[in-house]
Amino acid sequence: MTAYRIVCTVQEPVTQPTTHAHIVAVGTGTNPQTYSQRWTLAQVIAAMDRGDTFYTQGVTSGKTARVEKYTCPKCRGTHIRSASDAVQDNNLDNLPRCGS
Repeated sequence: MTAYRIVCTVQEPVTQPTTHAHIVAVGTGTNPQTYSQRWTLAQVIAAMDRGDTFYTQGVTSGKTARVEKYTCPKCRGTHIRSASDAVQDNNLDNLPRCGS
């Protein structure tokens, strides 16, 4: 089992990033300024199913948040989100967007 730090996300549709957008890809790495590996949502879910873990870490707070799978009540798809911990800078929705 491996733990991966998510440092950026790709959300669709990009016009609704905090209302009903879903994360469709993430970037992982040890440097919060750039990702070293890009993952599709399907790859992240498959890795989680194998026992790997994903987390975020706030740049300012230093606090980590576990990333978990969930079923969206609107579209019924399986997606990922950060566990609720009342810290803003480690929330998946607040991470920078991954460049191409």
